[in-house]
Amino acid sequence: MRLTAQATVLGALLAALLTWLMINGNAEMGAAYVQTQRTVGAIALAEARMQHDVLRARTGLLRNYDPIVAHLREMQDGVADLKASSGTDDADVRTLAETIAREAQMVERFKTGNALVQNSVAYFDTLSDRLSEPDIDPWLARAVAALQIRVSELARDASPKRLDDIRARLDALPGSPHSAARAADIAAIALHGRQLLELLPQVDTVTHSLPASSSETARQALVEARHTLRDERQTRADNFRLALYALALALLALVVRAGLLMREGTLVLRRTVAFQTVVAQAANRFLASQPDEISATIGEVLAMVGDGVATDHCYVIMLDGTGAAHLWNRPGLSAPCDWPVAQHALIPDINAAPGDLIFVETAEGTGPPALVRALAARGMVSWACARLRRGEQIVGLLCFERSTTALPTWLRHSRGLLQVVADSFGAALERQHVWAERREIEAALRRAQRLEAIGTFASGVAHNFNNVLNVMLGHAEIAADALPANPGRAATQVELLVQAGGRAHEIAGHILDYGRRGGATQSTSAVDAIVAETVAQIRTSTADPTAIRLTGAAEGAIVDGEPAQLQQVIHNLIRNAIQASQPGAAVDVQLERVRLPERRTLSHGELPSGEYARIRVVDTGRGMDEATLARIFEPFFTTRPAGTGLGLATAFEFVQEQDGAFHVRSASGVGSAFEVWLPVRPQAEPGVSTVGGTVMVVGGARSAVQEDEETLAALGYEPIGYTDPEAALTALRSEPGRFDLLIVENRPSGPLGLAFARRAARIVNRPIVLSLSAADTVKPEVLSAIPIVDVARRPWRSNALALTLRRHLGSETRSGSPWRETAENRAASQ
Repeated sequence: MRLTAQATVLGALLAALLTWLMINGNAEMGAAYVQTQRTVGAIALAEARMQHDVLRARTGLLRNYDPIVAHLREMQDGVADLKASSGTDDADVRTLAETIAREAQMVERFKTGNALVQNSVAYFDTLSDRLSEPDIDPWLARAVAALQIRVSELARDASPKRLDDIRARLDALPGSPHSAARAADIAAIALHGRQLLELLPQVDTVTHSLPASSSETARQALVEARHTLRDERQTRADNFRLALYALALALLALVVRAGLLMREGTLVLRRTVAFQTVVAQAANRFLASQPDEISATIGEVLAMVGDGVATDHCYVIMLDGTGAAHLWNRPGLSAPCDWPVAQHALIPDINAAPGDLIFVETAEGTGPPALVRALAARGMVSWACARLRRGEQIVGLLCFERSTTALPTWLRHSRGLLQVVADSFGAALERQHVWAERREIEAALRRAQRLEAIGTFASGVAHNFNNVLNVMLGHAEIAADALPANPGRAATQVELLVQAGGRAHEIAGHILDYGRRGGATQSTSAVDAIVAETVAQIRTSTADPTAIRLTGAAEGAIVDGEPAQLQQVIHNLIRNAIQASQPGAAVDVQLERVRLPERRTLSHGELPSGEYARIRVVDTGRGMDEATLARIFEPFFTTRPAGTGLGLATAFEFVQEQDGAFHVRSASGVGSAFEVWLPVRPQAEPGVSTVGGTVMVVGGARSAVQEDEETLAALGYEPIGYTDPEAALTALRSEPGRFDLLIVENRPSGPLGLAFARRAARIVNRPIVLSLSAADTVKPEVLSAIPIVDVARRPWRSNALALTLRRHLGSETRSGSPWRETAENRAASQ
């Protein structure tokens, strides 16, 4: 403290001395000298231009004296500037001012005399007009013309000889016998001529005297005096600067000493401020994320915080029952040893520790003893943990591990910032939890609305079925009566009976599709392939296949949802467009992959930013009015007598469940445009292998396993089937690296299904896909506990199965364990 006070006093004294030296060491005369040179140069330039304009005025080339006056004013202004900068007592400036004043007087005399001279010269120039009169005497005309010529030559030759010649000619004019008739004109000519002869020598004298009276000598004397004064002051300034340099070195040494003393505190403050910025960025990143994006955002925020703390490993372990874990490693480091098993083993000791912030230094033995021993055994040097809360409930842990260096000093003084980071994570998880609950409530509400709609319109459904059944019964009775006597008519009636039965089957199918919607699905759909397949199917059943035009592409977009359901949506939209149009009218089906930079509100839904596959069906049919447009997605609402009113309702439910939206535009008489927007699933990184690999298939019936093997072989994989679970487990133990993926048929009882998957997961670290029938349901938490990375619904569709395998058989998933984290995240999202 005493040293700091001494350094402060000494620094103040040195600063004052430096200021005094800097003020005295400033060579102010340098700038004054340069300014004097500029001003003197401006005066010299103005003087030269003034003398040039005087010569032009003397020869008659300059009729206006304003330029001469302007140049003279510039010279006088320059003198005024010199007086203002040097003072009125400066002898050199006073001499220059007197010289310029004399020049001004000479210019005034020149202007007065030259004006009269030019007036007389102008008079002689006008004599040519008078000489053109018809009554003038020829002798007089010749004499005056000769005189006019001599006067006009005075501009270039004003010698005494020429002046005497003009004077002689003027004297000869009045004595001529021919001048009596022109006595007045001759008198005027003589007057102007003698005035010209009298004033011209005076004007020329002034003109020739101006260069001799130039201020050049005074200007040179002033510049030389300023130069001498500048050199003297420059020498004095150089001496002061040397002293300033010496003191600056002394002050630099003092600053270095003080800097060394303050370095540690400055580094702590700088890192603390930098980490505060990181904390603010992390909080803003969570706030900018939508609730459905928080799981992906956690990884980004972990990278930001881990890099800001300069830790080796940073991870989040969820304690909300999902078992999800998120890990960030410093570039160049692999995952911590036994991740995440070793970290989960610390949870009991973390829960037993007091407080939400826990810091452990294994070398110093600080922290809860159980954690110190466990972390020291794993080679950790320092470790920090913050509990993540959702309200009062602890839902996760945010941990930092360092295996190379101890906890940095600045972080010891900024531990509260870790709690701020934990609070940001907790608030984000709370938003996600509220959003998930809202989604569940909305799904339950939609299911309740469907049940209410089914109950409300049950009478309408019964009426539709009753009509169809009446038709079927009528045709059956006619066929029965006509069968013995008229087999042809009976065949026709049976055909109509089959058609009516098909119609009843269609109505029942729509009702079942609508009634069983709302369950979660694990399937995905390739938009380009499904739309192309659907369009091809409809073309085969239409009279004019070319009327359905397919343009654009979704660029390989993959969306959630079963392919059959997406195909049904597209089928309904195209069929509705065909039925609303005139026969043969074009129906356009357009595909596009669109990226929304921000949220967008459509006619039937709102979409967050992201990538979407847009399926657009456009017709030029009769269109819809506003009242119809407002009810198109209501169950059992239809404008067609033969319609069920469930096609668009089923399509709307499917799109909503996939977090998509409809955008419908229509007007009576101009057609309709239906747009389906579905979010695109993230694709694998470029360069990841998407085909090939060995797949173990475990099932109950040999025939079913053989069919599965044929399907997988057709997709380019090497299938190996087992109907005996024990034999399959033995193969896994003997060759654990042989199989890249396992497909296990679900059997609620017995050794197959989840029981086999649980045993297989203990043996090999490979992705496991559970094969379910259409009626099977398994809770997501059960899948994540094994874990199961995905499910495949039977009967298998080749494109859906190929997408499922492609997701889990990339080069990255084959190389190690990252698929486990993917599985847990996938189960958590379900």
